[in-house]
Amino acid sequence: MKGSLLGLAASLTTFLLFALITTKPSLGQSDHVFDTKGNPLRWGRNYYILPIIRGSIGGGLTLGSHNKSGCPLYVTQEHSDLEKGLSVAFSHKTSKLPFVSTRDPLSITTTGPVATCKLSLTWKVIQESTTLWLVSTNGRSDLPNSEFRIVFYQSYYLIAFCPPLPEVPMPVVCPELGIYYAKDGTRYLAFGNGIEPLKFVFEKADLTNSQNLHYIETVV
Repeated sequence: MKGSLLGLAASLTTFLLFALITTKPSLGQSDHVFDTKGNPLRWGRNYYILPIIRGSIGGGLTLGSHNKSGCPLYVTQEHSDLEKGLSVAFSHKTSKLPFVSTRDPLSITTTGPVATCKLSLTWKVIQESTTLWLVSTNGRSDLPNSEFRIVFYQSYYLIAFCPPLPEVPMPVVCPELGIYYAKDGTRYLAFGNGIEPLKFVFEKADLTNSQNLHYIETVV
């Protein structure tokens, strides 16, 4: 595990050096993250992550297999904008406030009902190639490859993979997640060369997630 994380960090260093030169200026931030009804997001509550633009850009985020393998599942996007996908919940071990903030490092766990894979549904980043990283599940909230941040810009949000990399001697540029279109038509949540950040909004999901979250925590 330690060796794989070091390898991830080393590969990210090259990507981040390139991003530091080419990325746009730092985006504006606000303290709290708000849902589509203007209410602040709360830790542990269920929300749908939806693209701000509806239509051919697709629907909400869900889970799917990768390369015909069963587990772990990968975070993918629904093809139809009529599909909201599966809900997620955000967690942060050190925050003393009830609301999600753009300043907080956080972990993301899919909380919608999933019949397959008795594994953790917490997101993590997996390197697919030298220029492509995919978001998978079976992560752990205490590991760097499961650390994300929410970035606010104008009227929408971006989600960035933002692991602590103290060995990088410069301000770390957190890659923003977008959609990678695979040849088989699957839309993977990912970051890498040529992938544009996906603009999100958060919609509260009317689900009870206490039992599901307990299950996820106990199978890691």
